[in-house]
Amino acid sequence: MKRMGIVTLGILTILILVVSTSGCLNNEKLLYQYNLSAGNGPNFIGVHNVTIPNGTSNVKIVGQNLTKLNSNIGVSNIVMLILNTIPVSGATGANYTVNILEQKIINLANETQPQNVTFTFNNTNIKGLLITNTNAKGTIQIYTS
Repeated sequence: MKRMGIVTLGILTILILVVSTSGCLNNEKLLYQYNLSAGNGPNFIGVHNVTIPNGTSNVKIVGQNLTKLNSNIGVSNIVMLILNTIPVSGATGANYTVNILEQKIINLANETQPQNVTFTFNNTNIKGLLITNTNAKGTIQIYTS
């Protein structure tokens, strides 16, 4: 009887380890998915404001299949501003120069293969993101926890 209890405890321990290392206990939530190729015209400049919910301690940005929208145009980039304020519609990066916690730029001008990138930010002061894309396509997903 004692032996059966030890075996059961061992099996439960292994199951807990497998579940926790596989990410099944991950509390990340998809906050938003941004389709960069949804723009109008070959040199589309899209600006998207994202508000980060209160109580968020981690923000992860995942870019998938990022490439040029129009290969005939040399400029192609995605700029992400991580802000300590909530962005408003119609504002650009110039409106937030004193509120930028961090900036990430993905330059796609010379890329021949799609890029996949992941940025993780562990900062409780993040209140919003401003994402701008010029001549870029692909998707950006924003996860919070």
